[in-house]
Amino acid sequence: MFLVEIFNSWQGEGGSVEGSAFGRRQIFVRFAGCDLKCWWCDSANYIIASKVPKWRYEVEPFTGKFEYKPNPANFEEVVSAILHLDTGDIHSISYTGGEPTLQTRNLSTLMKKMHELGFKNFLETNGSRPERINDIAHLVDYASVDIKDATARATEDWKNLVLKEVESIRILKRSGVKTYAKLVVTQNTKEEDVKWYAKLLKGQAPIVIQPREPIEMSQTQLMRLYNTAAKIMGRENVGLSFQVHKYLNVL
Repeated sequence: MFLVEIFNSWQGEGGSVEGSAFGRRQIFVRFAGCDLKCWWCDSANYIIASKVPKWRYEVEPFTGKFEYKPNPANFEEVVSAILHLDTGDIHSISYTGGEPTLQTRNLSTLMKKMHELGFKNFLETNGSRPERINDIAHLVDYASVDIKDATARATEDWKNLVLKEVESIRILKRSGVKTYAKLVVTQNTKEEDVKWYAKLLKGQAPIVIQPREPIEMSQTQLMRLYNTAAKIMGRENVGLSFQVHKYLNVL
């Protein structure tokens, strides 16, 4: 498998909606490779997995000190790195990226092993490959699925991508996964688009609205987008999310 890093930290996204692990301690396994090209992506250097020569692992929990190993990563070494970072208060293992579902076989094997060892699995995905989500949904306990706004410029066929993301959410929910949708918004996000997302997600999963950072949009605009979604989805199914780990100055 091609990885970027493994480390111990707080989950800084997701807010308070069902399915979120916000504020919980997790061990993060960041996969290399992504099939989308969001212009604001903070992992843009890892889009092509085979061009990531090394992965790093935190040598002691929550220290930010790393050592490196060559890609592709050895499975036993990955498991060993995860277990070494277990502080006894870990809520779940977060599989993030990049896009972890692009390496479905390796992801599945790792999630099975983590279940055997007593851990819960938390999947962070862009949801662009519902057929792959279907293959691993039975191994997932919690999931955060992106809804890519048009302003992300993730792909040319933006509306079709959103429909695939919603289908991924449906698949996860059918498997009993505690799932929420994450929508990153910008100052150019349109209310009519948020209304469309909300109609697609109503009765499926809650949504968190997360302003792109550094935050450029006004509180008024953010409140307006929140209100638009909540009027359709219901008062308890919308929340705000921020990248709190950045304010805490941790990974």
